[in-house]
Amino acid sequence: MENSRGSFQAQLARAASKKVFLLTLISCILFIAGQIGMAYISNELNARRHLETLTDSFQKLDSAERTFLEDPETLRMVSDCLAEEGAEEAREKFSAGFRRYFNQYAVITNYIMTSSDKRVVASSYGDTSFSTYLINYIYAACYRASREGEGVYRTVYYDNGEYADPLYILPVREEGIVKGYLTLLLSGSSWNYMLSERNFDGVVTDLRNNVMYTSKYGLVTSMNKYRGKENFEQSETMHGICYINEDRYWVVSSKIEDRSAVIYSLVYAPRNGNFFLGILIMLLMGYVWRELANGMAGDMAERNASSIDTLVKELRIIRTEDPDHRVRIDSEDEFSEVSMQINRMMDAINVLNSENTELVRLNARFEMNELTAQMNPHFLYNTLEIIRNLVYFDAEKASELIGQLTEILRYSISRSRREVPFSEDMEYIDKYLKIQFTRFGDRLTCCTEVDPSCGAVIVPRLLLQPILENSIKYGFRHQMELEIRIRAFLKDGVLTVIVEDNGGGMEPERLKVLQDQLIGHDNSAESIGLRNLSRRLYLRYGPGSGLSIRNTEAPGLEVTVAINTLGGRNRERDRSARAEEEDIAEHV
Repeated sequence: MENSRGSFQAQLARAASKKVFLLTLISCILFIAGQIGMAYISNELNARRHLETLTDSFQKLDSAERTFLEDPETLRMVSDCLAEEGAEEAREKFSAGFRRYFNQYAVITNYIMTSSDKRVVASSYGDTSFSTYLINYIYAACYRASREGEGVYRTVYYDNGEYADPLYILPVREEGIVKGYLTLLLSGSSWNYMLSERNFDGVVTDLRNNVMYTSKYGLVTSMNKYRGKENFEQSETMHGICYINEDRYWVVSSKIEDRSAVIYSLVYAPRNGNFFLGILIMLLMGYVWRELANGMAGDMAERNASSIDTLVKELRIIRTEDPDHRVRIDSEDEFSEVSMQINRMMDAINVLNSENTELVRLNARFEMNELTAQMNPHFLYNTLEIIRNLVYFDAEKASELIGQLTEILRYSISRSRREVPFSEDMEYIDKYLKIQFTRFGDRLTCCTEVDPSCGAVIVPRLLLQPILENSIKYGFRHQMELEIRIRAFLKDGVLTVIVEDNGGGMEPERLKVLQDQLIGHDNSAESIGLRNLSRRLYLRYGPGSGLSIRNTEAPGLEVTVAINTLGGRNRERDRSARAEEEDIAEHV
């Protein structure tokens, strides 16, 4: 028994380890999902908020530049500045209006007014000389603006090492001829300073990926192109992880069609250094849980194995040495309940046996009690053998089986009712089959088809158990997989229950002998389960009640139970049955 106990403990420890492993795995998955989910939500929310700030800032500045340039008063004043007469006064007036308009914005805007013959007419830079590169770039941009047609033309001026400045250019025409240009330069460094208090980075580009605004130089190439675009070459917008100069960002972007711009919001998202530390902690916790589970499994295995050992020994004493011996298990668990039910059952059996020994001959009433008592020990022994084998491999299933056995024992040994509704007896059959399913696994299947009208019919307790035991016992001798089908219906006052299996059937000679005995209700031959049950039904319910049996084409065996619900105690029985009962009553 020590080897069995060790095997049971090992099986229980393995089962506990599997559950701990599953729990640890689920914990790690939840931890990883939580970390990823929290990072995603945090980065997404921050990026979205910053995108709204960048979009609002760009749209306000872009609208301000365009509104000023498209104002008819601005066009009139520029025309005056380009005229030969009164140009100086017009320039001072324009400069004052320009400062008054753009002083309300936090980003610095400058202007350069040029003539069609490439002369600087006026500028907000004062007497500051312009770089040759800037002037030449503006002249080239003005030429492109004149070729674009009416309206404001926007481009980007970029001098290597500095922030890019968006340029807004308005060609001034008179009678379709370009007289000059007004160019507004939106300061990229000033725009950057305005948004420097934000904790996140951003980039604004035109549709050709020319950067109009960037929060820092590292996000832009030497050609003033947004570096992050390389990560999403096939898409106009970006959403997700982006690597720029080995830095990791979460990027959300938005394309503004009517302003020909794309805005990128970047949130710095370095890899979580605590991520692997958290996984390590989860694994350490799983190891601790496994050790605790193994310790508990050892204690449980020791206790349950001891109870099973005691129960088996006590039953062996009852079977082989002393039928009056009683099981004693004080474990205060299901095993104590099982031992109590066994003792009650044995007491009931002994009472019946003692009563039977006082009778001169069999009588119908004591015959039914004896048949019931004969079935209980047989079923109990088989079930305990199942539990004994199962407890070393699946303690949880063994505990569940013990509970089912307890319910079955209560039902089978109850002396308060010898007859029950058919539906109640079928509930017992369901519990009985669950135990058999545990024993045989997928090798045993059972299909039940019971007409609802059969449920209220009163039948003897344990009606179908001996038939099912017979099918299982002999069916598995011929088949590796056994199929049982139970059908029940009520017609013309007769309850018919058909139990059919594919277990190979019976030899023709033996079948013929048994059929003759069942038809004649012969009780003189050596008793077997089916004859006992048939005679029991015949004595209790009268003519038309009993068993019939035949081989099927499956091949298998079909047992038909017939109960005449109009017969029995409330109807006149046939003469031989009544005479036998009266004769038995004299001896009682």
